[in-house]
Amino acid sequence: MSASKGWKLKQDSETKLIVWFADGNVRTLYSIDWNYKFSQTKKREIGLARFYKKIEDYGAKVKVAEIYEMSSKRRIAKFISGVEVAINQQENQ
Repeated sequence: MSASKGWKLKQDSETKLIVWFADGNVRTLYSIDWNYKFSQTKKREIGLARFYKKIEDYGAKVKVAEIYEMSSKRRIAKFISGVEVAINQQENQ
């Protein structure tokens, strides 16, 4: 990130959330891992907390939601109908 341009979602996000809605729509969201656009630091935990809140807000509208690491493309969380389920680490490979 350059100081004058700020953070960019797709380029600087640590994680992404893919949501499959009950009505058939699919949406991809990128984490906002910083407090404000020109923040000097970013924290993965901030972005993940925002994703968990977003999934809670969507509630029953969500059929399936998955969170992936951007760098490794590894799935780190899965939700079915808004409830987090355990994922088999073997599936990610």
